[in-house]
Amino acid sequence: MPSFLTIIVTLLFVYCSSLVYRLLVNLFDARKSGLPYVIIPWDQNNLFWLVVGVPLRPWLKRNLPKWAYDRLSLTIYGFEFHEGLRPFEQHAAPQGNDKSYAIVTVGAFEVTTRDPEIVAEVLRRPRDFMQVDLSGLFMGKFGPNVLTSNGDSWARQRKVVAGVINERISRTVFSESIHQTGGLLDEVVGDGNAAETDRIFDMMRKITINVLSGAGMGTSVEWNDHGNEKPRPGSKMTYIEAIKHIIRAIVGPIILPQWFLANYPSCLPGYKTLNSLGYAMLEFPIHTRNMLNEERQRIASTHGETRSNILSQLLHASDPGDGRLKDSKALSEDEMVGNLWIFTAAGFDTTTNTLAYALLLLSRYPKWQEWVFEEIDSIMPMNSSAGLDYASIFPQATRVQALLLEVLRLFTPTIHIPKQNKAPQKIQTSRGLFYIPRNSTIYLNTVGLHIDPAVWRNLNLAENEEKSETDELEFRPTRWLVNPPAESLQIFKPPKGAYVPWSAGPRVCPGQKMAQVEFTAIFLKLFHKHRIHAVPLKTATGELETRTEVESRLDARMRDSISLLTLQMNDIYDVEEGKDKGLKLRLSKRQ
Repeated sequence: MPSFLTIIVTLLFVYCSSLVYRLLVNLFDARKSGLPYVIIPWDQNNLFWLVVGVPLRPWLKRNLPKWAYDRLSLTIYGFEFHEGLRPFEQHAAPQGNDKSYAIVTVGAFEVTTRDPEIVAEVLRRPRDFMQVDLSGLFMGKFGPNVLTSNGDSWARQRKVVAGVINERISRTVFSESIHQTGGLLDEVVGDGNAAETDRIFDMMRKITINVLSGAGMGTSVEWNDHGNEKPRPGSKMTYIEAIKHIIRAIVGPIILPQWFLANYPSCLPGYKTLNSLGYAMLEFPIHTRNMLNEERQRIASTHGETRSNILSQLLHASDPGDGRLKDSKALSEDEMVGNLWIFTAAGFDTTTNTLAYALLLLSRYPKWQEWVFEEIDSIMPMNSSAGLDYASIFPQATRVQALLLEVLRLFTPTIHIPKQNKAPQKIQTSRGLFYIPRNSTIYLNTVGLHIDPAVWRNLNLAENEEKSETDELEFRPTRWLVNPPAESLQIFKPPKGAYVPWSAGPRVCPGQKMAQVEFTAIFLKLFHKHRIHAVPLKTATGELETRTEVESRLDARMRDSISLLTLQMNDIYDVEEGKDKGLKLRLSKRQ
């Protein structure tokens, strides 16, 4: 009988041999691909590394030799935001292609690209380059949906969902956003001239979730109405509370099974969080199905009359009895719940964080507030009590939309778009023919795309703006405006594949228009009569910060970001007023 030690040594040898074999196979594939490659003898897909790599990143950067960190960092989730173009310039450019590279590891074969041609081709071919399996693990918990599905299932769902997000929904989003922003201003400033708050970002979250409640589920909520904070009989939390708990856990505990969450010992750390998550995951689909049933009953009682919200329109679009769909084309109950979850989660998180970055950027660069004020003053009605007409005002808010596009360029919600291919694929570009072996993951690096000097540097400079060698890294909304002589302002259209905050191609985000309308409405209302400032803090000497010190602090806060469901700043949400956390901003009346 072999000894225990012999068995252990044999198992270790087999395991190490399998790692070496995987490394050699990936090296062969990398050479065959025609792409530059970086050898990193590490398993980037190891679950333990996925969890600990992100919090360890600052420590590793300080303590590892530079040559080691420069390679290992490419396996840390979210490296794209922190590393920028450095990996392409350091590893790919010396091999003759500064747009793409493969990593040769003991894990899966992976490609990272910021080549607009490759990006456009990958996004054009959704059946060849599919959603990664991992997205279903996190985002498919409540049913199949347009984000996680592939093939015919995705095409069928997409057809229904695309028809739901129409101008009726946009009008509702616009009016709800205006209304909710008015509630924020009443709470913070009221009848006064100025007020300071640590909770402006939490209030942006409240606006976003209330807009989703009204435009998504047809349940309009007043800013100061706390009725929605009372759970239904038999429930422990409301629909809104369930969403918040799930989103906070979206890239971690959400993958834990229900039985584990329900039986997690109260004596262990994290009990309160996991216990609340367990109830949220149990009750969210129940709340959603209840709302679907209530809307069905309302539609039946009004002889088929639908309302201008996503839930009502989704039911109508999925009803084979309306003559538009055959039974096989309608969404199932599970698919409706899954898609309502995606609308809510993605819409809530991306919009909230984009608003947060926009407010901080305008606080950091006051001159762009003045620039936006000029447009707002020219399109908003003189009579403040007059209603705002979506159809006439939204198309005129060109500068506000340019502001949004610039925020998304520098702080794109999804720092990469992952795709996988089950079969080998070839991609032909002006740089050559590239081979992608089967079962690869290709990461479309949106951060790298959006700061490419070849596309963005000194783009659409106005007469009074000077060229800069770092312009692509700077916040300058005017790069989005094209203004030929005697023509009205037009939004710049980037080259295909060069700008993808909402993805592109057949799988472009169906909520893109909703996000643009909501952002525009909030900013029109917020800045019609107000401006925003960063409140200077006291320094160690007891004096207030200088303007330069304030700007440095705001820059540091924006750099201190992490990619969860989407990119977000650390420690700006769930802030208690006066607790010296968060980020204090001042809203004041414009003179």
